[in-house]
Amino acid sequence: MLKFDAAFRSEFRDNRVPLALATICMIFAFSAPSFSLPFLFPEVIKEFGWTREQATLLASAKYATGAVAAIVIGRFIDSIGPMVALAIASAVGGVAMVGFLWVSSLTGYYVLGMMLGVAGPGTIIAVKVLVSQRFHRTQGTAMGVALLGASVGSMLVPVIIAALIAGFGWRGGFALLSLGVWLIALPALVLAAFVLRKSNASAPAAPAVADLPPGTLKAVMKRPVFWIFALAVFLGGMVDQAFIQHQVLIFNDLSLSREVVALGISAMGVIGFFARVLVGTLFDRTSTRGAAAMYVLLGFGSLLAIILGHPLVFALFIVARAVAHSGMLLETTVITKHVFGTERLGTLLGIYTAFVTMGFATGPWLMGRLFDMSGSYTPAFLIFFGLAIVAAFLMSLIEPTYWRALKAADAARPATAS
Repeated sequence: MLKFDAAFRSEFRDNRVPLALATICMIFAFSAPSFSLPFLFPEVIKEFGWTREQATLLASAKYATGAVAAIVIGRFIDSIGPMVALAIASAVGGVAMVGFLWVSSLTGYYVLGMMLGVAGPGTIIAVKVLVSQRFHRTQGTAMGVALLGASVGSMLVPVIIAALIAGFGWRGGFALLSLGVWLIALPALVLAAFVLRKSNASAPAAPAVADLPPGTLKAVMKRPVFWIFALAVFLGGMVDQAFIQHQVLIFNDLSLSREVVALGISAMGVIGFFARVLVGTLFDRTSTRGAAAMYVLLGFGSLLAIILGHPLVFALFIVARAVAHSGMLLETTVITKHVFGTERLGTLLGIYTAFVTMGFATGPWLMGRLFDMSGSYTPAFLIFFGLAIVAAFLMSLIEPTYWRALKAADAARPATAS
């Protein structure tokens, strides 16, 4: 059974405040816009008469912007650290949610999507770096704990936004949802910065391991593994976010009520809550093999979606989607470090987050386009199954050099001490 071992407890003891801050930001700054957008699309389609492709293109605008922003943000974090980046990204996301009060055209609608595209990657990259700088041997487990915030958000946000839309309309509902940013996330950042400065708590140095291949960014980008990993996370992001952004529309086609849809999506959050740390620990222990298995599960969910009308299949779909999605933000964080080590980690995480974000941008648009062309989601489900399997194959080709060196160093330590 996977559990918190001595290594995690040792690293956690000195890094409780940063890990708590990361979790809070994932709940209130990252989850609010991420898990509420699917409830926006039916509302704007009904009010403005937009097509599904036009409505869900907001997600593509968000992630296309995020792909560019991620690279800039990653280099920015390497220069000044993750805390300021977290504050800026959280504030931009809060402003964007308030901005829905005044949306009246596709142009303004997509501009807000672009603002969310700065906020989302900014938050997640800063959290990735904050955790990765402080947890080395148990990075996956620690990131899984931080991403429990996203799981909590995925449980609460669908129910909250459904109630807010019912009570205040979609404009007021999204504006009210931003209060978590203004009243909780930003004050927590200020408090954490004060506590860390007062205690003089700095990030621990990375453990010394065997030499890695040449480490300049230019040299890293010349290695085939750089691009194999980039394509794998791009395809995985396509599949995952296509289902995230279309899931309300998919469930609505089954004639389910808004409340049942919200409960179904919240159930994914409950399952994901328990899966996050387990998947993170699995990545700590199996590295790229565990990530490849997660992509296979992503493909299995795509197949289940074809026959979603049966109650048992619906339940299996919820479980498969929840577990697979619980690893989607983890695999980029953990595998980047497992392959390339700790040098220029913010920049590399920014680059790979950009590739994932491009996948996030492409997936919802492609699924919407395929639906509008055929009048059915079935062709899209089959195509996305194939994409997930290709991603799994590519991930299986990757050699986690730093992870193996770290494992070897740990194995040699008792013998050396003896």
